[in-house]
Parts: sequence; C-alpha cells; structure tokens
Amino acid sequence: MATGSPGHITCWALGAVVLLQHREGGGGMGQCLRHQMHWEDLEEYQALTFLTRNEILCIHDTFLKLCPPGKHYKEATLTTDQVSSLPALRVNPFRDRICKVFSHDDVFSFEDVLGMASVFSEQACPSLKIEYAFRIYDFNENGFIDDEDLRKVVLRLLNSDDVSEDLLTDVTNHVLSESDLDNDNMLSFSEFEHAMAKSPDFMNSFRIHFWGF
Repeated sequence: MATGSPGHITCWALGAVVLLQHREGGGGMGQCLRHQMHWEDLEEYQALTFLTRNEILCIHDTFLKLCPPGKHYKEATLTTDQVSSLPALRVNPFRDRICKVFSHDDVFSFEDVLGMASVFSEQACPSLKIEYAFRIYDFNENGFIDDEDLRKVVLRLLNSDDVSEDLLTDVTNHVLSESDLDNDNMLSFSEFEHAMAKSPDFMNSFRIHFWGF
C-alpha cells in the first residue's frame, strides 16, 4: 500500500474500522461480584445510548469478565490496556487514540465502555460518529486536524514503515485540497464534518458489530 496513489486515500477514508468480534470464554481474569443488572438500570442505559438491550447485556457480561474481583460493576474500572487488548482493538492502528478519547484518567467505567460501544453502534447518528472521529484523529488535541495529525493518520492507515516522504506529503496535500475549504492547511471540525457527510463509506466503517471476547 505504501506505493499506492494518493488519490486512493481521501479524507473520508480516515474512518477507522473497529470491528469487535464476540468470543466465548473467560481466561483467568478476575470477575466482579455477579450482581445482575436491575431492570430499571437496563431501561435507563437503553434510553441514554443507541444500544439494544441485548447489546447492553453483552457488554455487561464482557465487563464482568474483565473487571477486578470483589467490586460491583458500577464501582469497578478497566485499564486502557485491558480495553485495547480486546481482539479487534488489539490490531486497530488507532486503538490508543480510541482509548484516550473514551476513557477518563486512563480508566474505563462501565458507563465509559457503554458510551464507546454506543458511538460505534450501527444505530448511532452520523453527527455523533463524526464528532468522535474528529477527536480521535486530532492527535495533538489542538482542535484541528492539521498537517501533523494527517501525517500520523496516513502512516497508521498505510501500516508500513516504508513510506517515502514524497508519498506522505502527496497524500496529506490531496486530503487538504479536497476538504480544506479556507486553505489554512488544516481541517476545522466543520470542514471535517462536511467531508464525512459526503462519504458513503464512513457510517459503514465506523461501527462495531459485536462487543466481547
């Protein structure tokens, strides 16, 4: 891929594919106290997210298998290492940024995990997905996707150490020429949103089909 044409990587191709596949079984990790989720809590989580009841219960089961022993799931937290070790995130080139954006102080509460799964669900609205995609690609967190951010995104998407400086420059320039409407060499949120809204592939790529082992 490192030798491909820059035209093959458009701005909307920056959508990270996060496909978490379900796998049965535990694996020697501690478990929370097996408190069942109250019906009222399940109803509230469903009202506040884009997740179905079955998806919420699946996430709950996964969380129980990963969290420390002896704590109720509402009080327990997971480390970013635990979350990034989930099968699909483990090989995702943006797993560190995804964990950074959705965690708080580098740990995940159950509600943090629910929030992440909700954003990547098929039912989540485009505006929410675009908002979080922008935050993930804003590596230096300056409120823009600038040349520095774009270069990092392209390098991760190409997944190769053998990327020439010329190709890297050509690709980032191509993205900016398509989407940088005010010609300031960076993408504001509104410019990024405009580019993503025109993408037929973004909604399909920025989603989770299953959450679990």
